[in-house]
Formats: sequence, structure tokens, C-alpha cells
Amino acid sequence: MPQPKDVTAAVHAMVEAAGLPVSDEEMQAFVATYPLIRAGADSLYIEEIRYEEPALIFTPVPPTPPRAA
Repeated sequence: MPQPKDVTAAVHAMVEAAGLPVSDEEMQAFVATYPLIRAGADSLYIEEIRYEEPALIFTPVPPTPPRAA
């Protein structure tokens, strides 16, 4: 878990990079919730399935209908 100083710096950097105007209250809320959001995002990464195909694959080309006999 990141240290509070690191969290504050990370949140400030992201808000600044996005160019978002935020109030002090909003910044405090972002800093307070960032570790939980970061942990949730980190939990989505599973090293063992890194090179696997996704379960669903979208094919934009419709399948060719079977020919009538």
C-alpha cells in the first residue's frame, strides 16, 4: 500500500496532468479514495493469463451464410 505522501503526490500529479480544476474538498476525497481504487485496478491484472485470448472476441465481419443446395 502506498504511503500517504506518495498517494498525495500521485493524485496531485494525475489531476495536474489531466488539467482538472478541483477544490480542496475534492482533492481530499481523491487522496482518501485513491488507495482503494488503485488496489481494485491492480487486482484486475493476473500474470498467469497475460498472453491468453479474451473470452469474447468481436468480429466486425458478419459470417457468410451457408449456400443453398
